[in-house]
Amino acid sequence: MRIFLAMLALFCASLWGGEVYRSVDAAGNVSYSDRPQGSNVEKIYVAVPRAAARTPVRSSATSPVAQAGTAPEPQAEPQPSEPTASERAEERAQNCSIARERLERYMASRRLYRSLPDGEREYLTDAEIDEARAKAAADVETWCA
Repeated sequence: MRIFLAMLALFCASLWGGEVYRSVDAAGNVSYSDRPQGSNVEKIYVAVPRAAARTPVRSSATSPVAQAGTAPEPQAEPQPSEPTASERAEERAQNCSIARERLERYMASRRLYRSLPDGEREYLTDAEIDEARAKAAADVETWCA
């Protein structure tokens, strides 16, 4: 029974990982990609964090009041309150952390891409990569200064 559970755990763990291919060219350069490149390719699994679960929002068309045929009572819109200084500081720290992580990823990556509507990737030119890195550095200056 323990062997079965261990096998099941290993199988499930592989489903939550992302596929990455490691390849080595003739000159000995190692590259990682989401697609196999060349003949000397090794598949690597990378753990991918799952998205947080969201609470479903009930639309007015499916609410019991709308189905009964009576109009719901209008409610006053809540007035947005001004964030406190501690909330602004917390948001600033979070944005600083995100900006630093993005800059580190952009500086470490040789190739950057943008996702197209059909799910394909369009890789950026060298000038576009330099522009993205400059914007990421400016974001770090904005949020972390």
